Amino acid sequence: MADDTSSCCGSKGYFAQVAGEWDQLRKGFFSEAVRESALTLAGITPENGPGRTAADLGAGTGFVTEALLAAGLTVFAVDQSPDMLARLDAKFAHTGRLTSLIGSAERLPLPTASVDHVLSNMFLHHVDNPAQAIAEMARILRPGGTVVITDLDSHSHQFLLTEHHDRWPGFDRADVSGWLADAGFAEARVDCAGQRCCAESCDSSASASISIFAAHGGKPVCAVAPDAADPQAVGARARALFAEARPLLCAESVFQAVAEGLGVTSPLVPRVASGFCSGLARTCGTCGALNGGIMALGLALGRETGADSLDPVYGAVQDYLAWFAEHAPSTNCRELTGCDFGTAEGQRDFREREVKRDVCLPLVEAAAAQVVRILAEQ
Repeated sequence: MADDTSSCCGSKGYFAQVAGEWDQLRKGFFSEAVRESALTLAGITPENGPGRTAADLGAGTGFVTEALLAAGLTVFAVDQSPDMLARLDAKFAHTGRLTSLIGSAERLPLPTASVDHVLSNMFLHHVDNPAQAIAEMARILRPGGTVVITDLDSHSHQFLLTEHHDRWPGFDRADVSGWLADAGFAEARVDCAGQRCCAESCDSSASASISIFAAHGGKPVCAVAPDAADPQAVGARARALFAEARPLLCAESVFQAVAEGLGVTSPLVPRVASGFCSGLARTCGTCGALNGGIMALGLALGRETGADSLDPVYGAVQDYLAWFAEHAPSTNCRELTGCDFGTAEGQRDFREREVKRDVCLPLVEAAAAQVVRILAEQ
């Protein structure tokens, strides 16, 4: 993928010229092992691919797209060359899981938080502003999503810039690591991919064999680190949500307040907590403040796949349950409030005795604050 600017004005024309033979040319540049490494780093397998979405940036004729589709993902293939995308569509449009988009690196034609994975193979050295391109990758990723960039290490082969219209002579890995960190990626790493890119000048007077790096990181579910969130402010927010004229209920208020405090934006918040309010949907079950807190802990610490450890979230929930046992006489809604919300009499009693004011509001506030404290200690 190349930006058609004055500094690389021949790039778009170059890719238009080679589109018809790119699949064959690519085999001489780098092997399928590069994309296999990228998919492994992204955690993409045929078992977990269906239902997920990925953006293939600088997709070309579909080198990476092919593997993503084979793994069952829905793919958005982005490139600035209509000729390359036409070849890609001819091969893969029949899958029904491919959308081809013409666009530039610094302004990707995808909505914010719209894909689960971003993959970029031999793309970065063709763009004008690599740091901005990586920031755009972060923008289109959903919280919890992954990015994998495979590209060239820094080199001195000038013919790649003139004949192949590369914008950059590869990259220093420290620069790439810094760009990933600046874009907000967590646990970013830039390592050798164990592969090389080979090329030869048109007149055979020069050749190149350049190591390929693999950069990868994850977009945190929580935009705000738990130790940077204010427990008292989160608790006060939960109380305010529950005290409004048309309030969120107990579990919803705790879940929403913690999510806000951690910078989590999702259409699932607070709606997935709604059935856990009022003693488990007016069944005289578990207290909603307790339920909402457990859900908030899962939001921050829950697993992505079955291969992930349960220890972080289980440990945090156990700490929360121990705290709740010390600060509340029961975990049961009816025992705490003295009201059966499944009856009109119980609901009336709740209002007339101002149980919400005396019992529920303080507990919701304290519970939300404690969840943040527990998360900050992880």
